[in-house]
Amino acid sequence: MRFVLPLVLLTLGMAAPDGRLPPPAVIWQGKGAAIETRPCPPGGDHDASCRSLWLRSDGMIRPLGAGYLSVEMLSDHGDGPGDPDLVILGNDGGSGGDGDLFAIRFGAMVTIDTVRGERFTAIRVTHAHDGLRVMLPFDIEYFNGAAHAGAVIVPLPVRWRAGRAAADVAAMTHTPTSAPDLFARETGVRRELAAWATDVGATLHLYPPAARSGTGTTLHAMAELILSGHADVARAMLHRAWSRRPGSTIALGGEESFWRAICRAMVGQPLWQRFALDQLPHADLVARAA
Repeated sequence: MRFVLPLVLLTLGMAAPDGRLPPPAVIWQGKGAAIETRPCPPGGDHDASCRSLWLRSDGMIRPLGAGYLSVEMLSDHGDGPGDPDLVILGNDGGSGGDGDLFAIRFGAMVTIDTVRGERFTAIRVTHAHDGLRVMLPFDIEYFNGAAHAGAVIVPLPVRWRAGRAAADVAAMTHTPTSAPDLFARETGVRRELAAWATDVGATLHLYPPAARSGTGTTLHAMAELILSGHADVARAMLHRAWSRRPGSTIALGGEESFWRAICRAMVGQPLWQRFALDQLPHADLVARAA
């Protein structure tokens, strides 16, 4: 469920007289401000359960977003100097978990940083001695014929810098890959690709043929390695695991096409651009293939 606010109400800081709005429900109050939910304004994708989110500050009421089935306060304080004071999730509802993450910081000016994505009901927020940490779901949907329920999701660690969310590259890349871990991943990839080759045989003329349930094990292993700065390891693993059985569709070619499809899925994910993940080690391999 998603509702687009009228343009006249979308400009942050524009006053909206209370007489035009339904009664609010205050979900947070402090620092001379309040966060309120209201029924969605009429029009658009609207029903009785639809909620809109508003910020009241400095005698003004500002729209944050609308079209939500639920609104959840994920954090009401920061731990580090650049952390937001509030982190709020507006959940659209539905199986995709679409939603908006709002990070609000109060000071001489109110700053609002918004991240939109899918599977956002899987967001996790933790408080640490050195600052607020959030795990966003980096999800890839429908890859190689996977059903919507078969999305591949890799947690993406995020920190705040001066009120704006940024990828925590240090956390993403600090754990080295171990030989046993790589062996276990490669074994799973090899088995899945071999089963896929057996399943499709040489009956399909177009490459790549869609797997009956996607190739989630392979994609998950590749995505985890790429997002931890090991795209070179991912590419080498795929090459070793690729099935070359005579007569199979996969054996007849397509390894490079499959790798390119993975890379396109990675760079096409909105969070890749939002958090400039091309800064990761070996991300140039992904960019070139995509």
